[in-house]
Amino acid sequence: MQEFLPYITAFGIGSLVSALIQFWLTTRLNNRRKIYEERKEAYIGLLEAWKRQDQEGIKSENLFDVGHWVLRAELVASNKVFDLLKLWKNSEPGSPERIPTTEKLKQAMRDDLRSL
Repeated sequence: MQEFLPYITAFGIGSLVSALIQFWLTTRLNNRRKIYEERKEAYIGLLEAWKRQDQEGIKSENLFDVGHWVLRAELVASNKVFDLLKLWKNSEPGSPERIPTTEKLKQAMRDDLRSL
């Protein structure tokens, strides 16, 4: 009987460790999916707001919409995207500084989503 005791104990501990690792991996994956979905929604919303503003012109409704999506993106963005959003907000629409900042911001958003 004493011969089987170490095996029974080993299988019990192994099952417990396996369950804990599986729980940790599942939780980590779910968190990454949630972050990805939140970022994707914010980035797409911002791009759509920019598109509407380009098509309809600068109206108070469009400015509110862009501001809303910029704020949402700032809440979930990576540090690089966040810094570029601050630069973008501090530049004037159509200015020579905003156009390259917008392109850098789009690339940073793409890279951010690919990294998750």
